[in-house]
Amino acid sequence: MLNIFSLLPLLKGWDYKFNTWKRTIQRGQTIEVERITDMGVLVALALITNDAYGGYEFTAQGADLSQFTISNVTPKGQYDQGAFVQDPSGWLSRYYQPNPQSTAGAFVLFVTPGLQGSTFPYVPTTVVKVFLQSQSTQTEAMVSVNCLRIIITNKPQFIRSLRAVLGMNLIQDIDPALLIAGTQEITQKGPNDEKEKE
Repeated sequence: MLNIFSLLPLLKGWDYKFNTWKRTIQRGQTIEVERITDMGVLVALALITNDAYGGYEFTAQGADLSQFTISNVTPKGQYDQGAFVQDPSGWLSRYYQPNPQSTAGAFVLFVTPGLQGSTFPYVPTTVVKVFLQSQSTQTEAMVSVNCLRIIITNKPQFIRSLRAVLGMNLIQDIDPALLIAGTQEITQKGPNDEKEKE
């Protein structure tokens, strides 16, 4: 069965993209660190912080430009949910809080939809924020978010190579609506459109 991960090695017009956003932030502060303007699939997010209440928020858009937010992701939140075992929605890889009276420590958290074989596709614009919740006992903390994505680098080339792999390589025209994010109507008719009306 073909899926995105078995198809991608056969296609053109895509690449891997890795980002690291690392900030020292104040207690109670939220900082926008990136506006992602490409289109692609989220493979994994990793959070590394020295405070149990340091975290991130990831807001993405779907094809109809409706937003979806992975919000309030913190080691403490995952701890309270019992997320200690590898799971498709994420888990704590490290939770070290040597002093129970302090939220300081060493924490590593993963969200891995792509690595688990599922996909988290998105279109522009995706917003990434980091924060330190007010429950922290520290006045400031380090928060680092590492992000691995598969991005579409050349839409026409990607569409044409996909058509070729699926045996539709004779269709060379690309409807301009396919190259724009959003709800634009597909204007080009397919070979079966007239048959469906009958």
